[in-house]
Amino acid sequence: MIRFTRSEPGKEDWDGSAMWKADHNAQNLLIPLEVNNSRFITGYVVLEESGFPEDGQSILFDYAGSSFRESRAGLTIHHELGDPSLEKGYEITLLKLAYSIDHCNYLSHNHAIKTAFWARIIAAQLGFSADQLDQIELASKIHDVGKVVVPKSVLTQPTKLSDAEWMIMRRHPTFGAMIMKPAYHLHPLIPAVEAHHEHFDGSGYPFGLVGAQIPIEARIIAVADAFATMTEGRVYRRASTPSEALLELYRCSGNQFDPQIISILISQVTTSEANDSHCQWGPV
Repeated sequence: MIRFTRSEPGKEDWDGSAMWKADHNAQNLLIPLEVNNSRFITGYVVLEESGFPEDGQSILFDYAGSSFRESRAGLTIHHELGDPSLEKGYEITLLKLAYSIDHCNYLSHNHAIKTAFWARIIAAQLGFSADQLDQIELASKIHDVGKVVVPKSVLTQPTKLSDAEWMIMRRHPTFGAMIMKPAYHLHPLIPAVEAHHEHFDGSGYPFGLVGAQIPIEARIIAVADAFATMTEGRVYRRASTPSEALLELYRCSGNQFDPQIISILISQVTTSEANDSHCQWGPV
């Protein structure tokens, strides 16, 4: 790791401008890291990956906004984690970024939380252990964290995306996997996040996986994500009723979605008292 104080030349701007451009490729990322209970940044994690968009750093800080406040003391740049407190701090940071992504659209303020709610219910019906349920809930909450390097104008656009915009949007699962890599305890969740837009018939992305090639956790998140999205609505279409959403999911069963998981969701929505009206982000 590299430690520096805020008085060092060329490293005065916490927003990543002078500090970032001094020594690093612009396609890499600095991600704020909190390692204490305050709201002050105590360091950054550097992701030395060449696959991020060239303007990814400025986009990330646009999402981070006032959720992260600069420290008046020295800052540390971490090239790897491993310490439990650092890993937990990084997990909290990713949850804060997921919260910021949800809140860039007024119709989806609690999208990740609703996705996690339905994913946990489906996984419980499939016999997941308590630890596995906690894992899929966390994966669901951060499944869209890769969107933190996708411009807000793309995420909230009410019209059809251009080919270039769609190409960036399609890469968000891969970006998410890259962002999760510094925290070793998140590695088991990476396949679920990276594959949550794979389709059961192989027509999805980023790898075109088919059927059981898609991790079961990703297949669960895909269904929970779609149901939450449809019932929330978007700027370009009204919210569906639960019944309408279930009909659409059933229509896509076997091609986009795993039929078994669709059957479980339909059963839980129609025969139990489960609903996501109470789901909302709490303190992160």
